[in-house]
Amino acid sequence: MKTLIILLLLISSSHAEDSIVYIGDSQSVGHLGKFIYNHLKRSSPNKEIHVYGIGSSSPRHWSAPINSKNGSWLCERSGRYNDQRNIPLRSKVCQGDNSKSALSYLVQDKPEWVIFQFLGNSVGFNEFYISKKVKQMLAQIGDQKCLFITSPPYFHALVERNKLRFKTEQYFLKAIAKRCEVAQGMTEQNFNIFSKDSGHYLKDKIHLSFKGAEIFFKQFQHKIPQ
Repeated sequence: MKTLIILLLLISSSHAEDSIVYIGDSQSVGHLGKFIYNHLKRSSPNKEIHVYGIGSSSPRHWSAPINSKNGSWLCERSGRYNDQRNIPLRSKVCQGDNSKSALSYLVQDKPEWVIFQFLGNSVGFNEFYISKKVKQMLAQIGDQKCLFITSPPYFHALVERNKLRFKTEQYFLKAIAKRCEVAQGMTEQNFNIFSKDSGHYLKDKIHLSFKGAEIFFKQFQHKIPQ
């Protein structure tokens, strides 16, 4: 019996080091998610890679019970899984106990790393609510290593929306505190790099083009598993 217990513990601990989970919003559905997936596939060939991107999603969706309004909304969405785009994701993220969240299902085997990418879909909510949802999400990953990526600015013509994004990022950073390493998108450097060149965006001036995603990815590439 003692030998069996030790074997099970070894299997469990080794599995924890064999996977990386990444979740994000529509930026991750697009070019940024592709850069992330391709990098992880090359840099961690012996690990299971799970890159998820769902448009319009935020911490309030990923951390909510599957049977709640926000949780069930997430389950009905399509998005990215690794190198596939616009596929239904219910069967991949909304399994297990309905009283628990999609995130808790994805991290139940304790991946070595959990990487988050969010910002824009929390704009408009107050600091208390954002802080509560971010902390709720982070609490579900236990003691796993984590990186939190906040998205870069919109094109400069959307100046008022960028002001709100900057304020929202500050709420995020306070809530994250020292729990995760952070790759900050709304920096002064990025206002100068991104917001003044429409070539960094798709036609909507919001989502990153291939060019914009590549530049942003290279800023934090050294922070993700190599």
